[in-house]
Amino acid sequence: MKKIGLINCYFGNFPWYFSFFIKSCETNPTVDFIIFSDSKYDGYLPENVKIIHFTLTDFNLLASTKLGFEITVKKAYKLCDFKPSYGVLFSDFLVGYDFWGMCDIDIIFGRIREFMTDELLEEYDVINTRHDYLTGSFLLFKNNTEINSLFTKSKDYKKIFTSDKHYCFDECNFKHMQLELNMNIFDVPCEIESMEHIIRREYDLKNINVFFDFLVVDGLSGRLKWDNGLLSYGNKLEILLYHLIQFKSNAFLRKNDWNNIPNTFYIDKYTFRKKTKKTFQGLQEFYVSNKYIPYKSLLLNIGDYLISNFKRKELFFLTEGIYKNKLGDTYIYIDKNKTGKNIVSFKESSKTKRKSVSSKFRKDTFYIHNGFFTNYKFFMTEDGQTQKIQSMMFDGTITNYELLEK
Repeated sequence: MKKIGLINCYFGNFPWYFSFFIKSCETNPTVDFIIFSDSKYDGYLPENVKIIHFTLTDFNLLASTKLGFEITVKKAYKLCDFKPSYGVLFSDFLVGYDFWGMCDIDIIFGRIREFMTDELLEEYDVINTRHDYLTGSFLLFKNNTEINSLFTKSKDYKKIFTSDKHYCFDECNFKHMQLELNMNIFDVPCEIESMEHIIRREYDLKNINVFFDFLVVDGLSGRLKWDNGLLSYGNKLEILLYHLIQFKSNAFLRKNDWNNIPNTFYIDKYTFRKKTKKTFQGLQEFYVSNKYIPYKSLLLNIGDYLISNFKRKELFFLTEGIYKNKLGDTYIYIDKNKTGKNIVSFKESSKTKRKSVSSKFRKDTFYIHNGFFTNYKFFMTEDGQTQKIQSMMFDGTITNYELLEK
């Protein structure tokens, strides 16, 4: 059996869902998980999971040594850009592995070997879990010098690694929406040459063999069941993994900090659940978490929106500028009209700039006049500058926008 080692770097306290990640690692005993972190985990660790004490300073020193130029990462999220280089950076820990992979911890795994078979590993150099763009949350590379150094084929990799800016280098420079529409990455204007560019180009040139298929679920799908390692959707389709990227940050999320995670549990839109819906307790929990709480919040939000628009108290103190989606390629543009009131648009060239309307019941929230029911929460610095805007849609999806430096 070909040996697989998955690498993760995580700085800060482990999140509430980490124990679920560990549980799903345990049921994949033939895959090794190596986590470099400055946090200590007091829970149970199976033999195939190792947490190695590692600080951001350690990372900068190691990366500088392995790459041959100075690396000074200041914020942990910047490490996403370095994921494609992990085969080089952590080569000393990957001796003897046939494949290494980048792996996030906001994941619930199914049966990895049911998908990553020896036949598949024998045939391909790079294995991706979507058909449309690279998945930095889980991506496998053949462990050899040629494949491990693929990231150096980007003309921008040194610029990316020495900048504080997050470029989404491990995937597609935030062009996910365009690629979901089957656009070619080479036809999409990009700020940098990402791994999507490199992998697609090398594949087209027949220099490497790449596997593309849709094996994962993300978003707020619900209807998931984890049963002794087998992860299924709708009790019909077996899947490789569920990525919690939207689930974990949803406004309606009910966190489950269980002391002991059962061998069978269910993943709904907004919570984990122990009992099947065929039991009274399971049915009650399902409806409270996924129906009652979201609908109650939606009705309150609609009421606030309608009253606020009727009162129409416009904002004037939001900091003008461009606010960028921290995890994507969308923007909010805040300007002022002739009377000094804030106006909002979502395209720089847009002629439609709408009024901002202060929430009647929440001092830190505004709506867009004649817009949808999405609310926008603003975060101010001590000197009265708007630093961040957080949008919340009717389904609880939260998006964070940060003010770009001029």
